[in-house]
Amino acid sequence: MRYVWELRPVDGGTTPPADLRYRPRRLARIIAVMTTLGMVVDTGPPPKFPMWAVYGVSDFDSAGRPLGGRAEDYEAALARILSHHGRTDVPGIPLHKLRTSLGWHVTAAECAAAVAKFDAWPGEPPAAFGSQLVPFLRAAGAGDGFEVH
Repeated sequence: MRYVWELRPVDGGTTPPADLRYRPRRLARIIAVMTTLGMVVDTGPPPKFPMWAVYGVSDFDSAGRPLGGRAEDYEAALARILSHHGRTDVPGIPLHKLRTSLGWHVTAAECAAAVAKFDAWPGEPPAAFGSQLVPFLRAAGAGDGFEVH
């Protein structure tokens, strides 16, 4: 299993987004270092996903889009949950968004806050980050963030 961090296309762009791929053990090390630097914040338990049956959704198509009932309302509610920062005003990336591959939207503001914490770090860049993580976060902060799959 791998976690995939995928840049969200800006303005509905059709260009395939850039991505980073991590195995769980490597990602756990990265998250630990990000937590130490204050780039990641614990916002408590993740929010609950909307129940599709409440919206009258009867099934999903082959691309995973809901069918029937108020499918658009369900998709909007799900998008709000996936982007929600959590139960804190502390800037940074919510920990729950990085620990599960459920399609969380790490917003541009969350990425920018994480990069600001990284830039304020007085020491050397952590080796755990490699050469791609910080440029990826900078691009995500300047765009529409990224999704975790």
